[in-house]
Amino acid sequence: MLFLDTILRFPSITLLFLLAGLAFRDARHVVQGRIVVALGLTLGAMLLTTAPESLRPPSPYFEALRIFDTPNIVFIWWFGLSLFEDDFKLQRIHWAGLAVYLIFGLPLRAEYLAGVSVVPFAVDVAGRIISIAMLAHLFWNTLSGWRDDLIEARRRTRLWYVIATAIAASLVLGTEIVYTTFTGDRSDPEWFSTLRTAIIFPPVAFGAYLYVRFRSEFLLFDPVTNLAPAKPTIDPKDTATHARLVAAMEEAKLYREHGLGIGDLAAKLNVPEHQLRALINQGLGFRNFAAFLNQYRLAEARAALGDPEQARTPILTIAMDVGYASLATFNRAFKSEQGTTPSQYRTDALAKAVQS
Repeated sequence: MLFLDTILRFPSITLLFLLAGLAFRDARHVVQGRIVVALGLTLGAMLLTTAPESLRPPSPYFEALRIFDTPNIVFIWWFGLSLFEDDFKLQRIHWAGLAVYLIFGLPLRAEYLAGVSVVPFAVDVAGRIISIAMLAHLFWNTLSGWRDDLIEARRRTRLWYVIATAIAASLVLGTEIVYTTFTGDRSDPEWFSTLRTAIIFPPVAFGAYLYVRFRSEFLLFDPVTNLAPAKPTIDPKDTATHARLVAAMEEAKLYREHGLGIGDLAAKLNVPEHQLRALINQGLGFRNFAAFLNQYRLAEARAALGDPEQARTPILTIAMDVGYASLATFNRAFKSEQGTTPSQYRTDALAKAVQS
């Protein structure tokens, strides 16, 4: 068992630290790269500190690394979200998740290192529930964007990423929960430590292969050759489809339909869905279908908000009229695009209209 553990654990640790170093060197300018650094270091530290006792670092390095590796599940959550969300930014909800996890996780780590049992079992249960909730949110977020994702490589990756992460997390957390529940022992037996390493090794090795091959472009699903953004161009074979698409958006204003998906639009235009995906992504330069719709929805919303004749029209009405299903979704999209809220935009636009 010790031999098997060694040949799985230390290559995994080496690859994780290598990934962290490469990400810092090549991709620290993007949030995905910085998260990879944190994830690689904390997962590597976790594998070091959960090794059989004869393979562990000496004190006080062991204690320091055991504390340091506490939030690795949070960084798994962050990394998955950052891969599949365009313009991902760490917001208060992400930092709050980290804070809550540490509130429950650090006392358990301190208890383990002190060799005492003073933390209520409920704290351990709450920590596991938080871990499961983060993974569930990651899976839901990843799968919910599958249909509208226009980058084919990323769209395919969503499915195997969820499957692989779900299997690994279920095996690790499930085995951990069952063992702790039936034995009351919160420490890791040697067999479980080796099992966890065996589960972690394949995705780590595959991730390292992809990253070393594609470098930072892998984190953004950009081809290696596209070192500078190229101006989108319409393939001559798609000229007719593009004309119908523009007419559908600008004349028929199909973007106003609530819940309009790319499959629905392809059916209305009577073109294959894959062809429409390629046109909007490669021809027009949009990474997801929501961004494509937003250019039309927000343009009409801005015009309505700046129109003195619609000054008393509720913002909710304008949002619904241009195709948004809720005011919250509209507000987020508008502020992300304009840098200000719809109400503030209206106030400023109407003030300018009066002055002119």
